[in-house]
Formats: sequence, C-alpha cells, structure tokens
Amino acid sequence: MFQAEPIAGTDFERTGLRDCLRLPFRKYEFTTAMSPAHAARILQENVEPPRKWGWPTSSKRGYFEGRVAGSRFKFHRIAGYQNSFLPIIEGSFRRDAVGTLVTVNMRLVWLVVPIWIGIIVFLGWSSVSVDSVVAGPFAVRMVVIAMTLFIYLVATVPFAIESRIAMKRLLELLRSGPAAPVSP
Repeated sequence: MFQAEPIAGTDFERTGLRDCLRLPFRKYEFTTAMSPAHAARILQENVEPPRKWGWPTSSKRGYFEGRVAGSRFKFHRIAGYQNSFLPIIEGSFRRDAVGTLVTVNMRLVWLVVPIWIGIIVFLGWSSVSVDSVVAGPFAVRMVVIAMTLFIYLVATVPFAIESRIAMKRLLELLRSGPAAPVSP
C-alpha cells in the first residue's frame, strides 16, 4: 500500500511538518548486522507479553508490549499515559547480503481509523454541502472546515510523535547502539 522508507545509518530525525501531516501509517526498512535469530532474541528481551484487562502479566517492564514469534513481531510501545494514537508496530526480519533486513509497518488501532475517518467525512461533507443542516452561512462553514482540519491533526500529530519515539527505540535496540543525538 505504501512504499517503505529506507533508514540509512542511525539517524532517525523526522520532525518536520510534512511528517506530522501525513496519514497515520508508516512503513520503514533498515538493515542490522545481527542475524534474524539474534534480532528476534533482542526484541524478545524487550517486549513484555500482552496484558489481560490492563493488569501486568509479567514482573519485567519492557519498553514494548506484544509478541515476537520467529521472524515476525507485533507490539506497541508501553506509555505511562492513555493514548489512542499509539502505533501498532508489525514487522519481520529477512536475511540480507549485509545482515538482516527489518521491515516495520506502523498503523493506528483499527477501531480508531473508521471513527476518525467518519468524523472527517461528516465534517468535510457538512462544510461543502449546499443544504447542510450543520453549516449554513459562510462563516459557519469556515469554522466547520477548521474543525475538520483540527480533527485530522488530532490523529496525525500524536501518531507522528509516537511513531518517532518507538522507531528510535527500535533502532537503538536492533542496531546495538544508541540512536544518533539530536543535532542543533
């Protein structure tokens, strides 16, 4: 559906406005010098099993919560706060000539997507429909358009921030070294 963005080196600084305006779906590819089995083992050490009903299922507090099985993984970042826009991180390891190619897909929780799109479509249609009950005069239509843009940004900006945090941690784990420091 989307082309994978290659990540070269350890630099992962995506903070621009363009990244915050993109749809809340990401696909990345990067290589690591580890073997697929070693990369899966490193991830397994940092991924906590899924919790049941919000209760911790293990005494270890990893950085991620989910599953790592063989050459595939699916988890999300553990945050100390409620956030419906935490990305679900799915991916796989593949042997490559240089080492291991890691493919990472990030998306919203499927329940959030139709609600978010439904609100945007409703507000967008209400702002352009001639016989709209919601928006009558021009000033009200501009307010509805502003609300539509705001609702769009309510999902895309937190998703971009959360995906950046999770991806930096994932790169740090799988590249056996810390991510590059933020440059001024």
